[in-house]
Amino acid sequence: MSEETTFTQEFRSWEWELVLKYEDGSLPATDWNLGTLTTIATWYAKNLTPDQATARYEQHYHRNHHRLTHRLSDASVATDSLESIDAVWQSLLTKALGERRAT
Repeated sequence: MSEETTFTQEFRSWEWELVLKYEDGSLPATDWNLGTLTTIATWYAKNLTPDQATARYEQHYHRNHHRLTHRLSDASVATDSLESIDAVWQSLLTKALGERRAT
């Protein structure tokens, strides 16, 4: 196995771990940002049909958003960060799906 192949597999593994955290609700509040959601949207666009990608991305976005905005602990949530992501989260998947179609 070449170094490039190993690196690609490790990177994909890292992406998959992030997707799993997003889907199982264990994504830390500190990771709720544009970079994380862009990585997840890109993974969905590359690995799922557009309908599957949209359904999963939206379902888990809403679950995580609800979890982060209705926390029982005293942990603070940066509401300005949540609001900035609310404004663009759907466009991240739309862009990733568009890039997939272009290749």
